[in-house]
Amino acid sequence: MTFSNTDRFKRHPQAVCSELDGEIALFQSNTSEYLVLNESGTAIWNSLGNAPTINQICEELAKEYEIDRPSCIKDVTAWLEEALRKKVVSQIKSD
Repeated sequence: MTFSNTDRFKRHPQAVCSELDGEIALFQSNTSEYLVLNESGTAIWNSLGNAPTINQICEELAKEYEIDRPSCIKDVTAWLEEALRKKVVSQIKSD
């Protein structure tokens, strides 16, 4: 999957978020897909409230974690690809 610098991402409306044993679990009610989040995945999920771009997500993560920009972009992109496949995140394509 290829994303542009202006593509934005948001929580899918049918994604249900729940805390289980101290971890965040996302469930897609239409497809029964689920995704259990680690600490960084939870940080990405929490950043999706304002429909950010990948760069904006990485700016937020850099405040909490010591991560270089190329690694952050690679990791966030991989997470978003998985979340999009499981339909717990929606992509807002730029025009």
